[in-house]
Amino acid sequence: MTASSNECGDCFACCRALPIDQPELQKKTGVLCPHHNGGRHGCTIYETRPVVCQGFLCGWRLVPELGDAWRPDRSGILMVMVAQADVAENYRPGGDGINFIVIGGERAIRRPGFADYVGTLVRRGVAVYMSDETPKTLINPYLEKQAAMRDMVALTAMLQHIYRLHLEQKKLMRQARQGGA
Repeated sequence: MTASSNECGDCFACCRALPIDQPELQKKTGVLCPHHNGGRHGCTIYETRPVVCQGFLCGWRLVPELGDAWRPDRSGILMVMVAQADVAENYRPGGDGINFIVIGGERAIRRPGFADYVGTLVRRGVAVYMSDETPKTLINPYLEKQAAMRDMVALTAMLQHIYRLHLEQKKLMRQARQGGA
């Protein structure tokens, strides 16, 4: 895949949201990369950054139809492509999947166009996942009825419900880490 005309600009959502476990770089989900300076100019090792960083393109950069409002730092959603071979077998005919990593809280789920886009993907049989510093969850089975009916109110309500379940999971994961420390 190649990037569209969508450019990162001063967005560095991927530098914070994504976990990296490579010999040359380890960082946890939700933690800003140690090589990012936190400012507009970004990566302090850009020219020599690890291969995992060089090869990453967020979904927003890969889908030219998504406008500037979908840029992760503006939308609160970081879209990460899931290779067709890695999606649930019954969704492979739909091609690559998409993991919507919620970085902007519940407001990101309620933003105009989000439920409609997710509904379109579900109707097309694309594997749709959601995560928030949690393992990704395949959400198609929970959205198929609302997507087929094009009921955006019900679809948004279910997306919010799934997101809240992720928040509960994140809380339990945090508690488990603290209890095991």
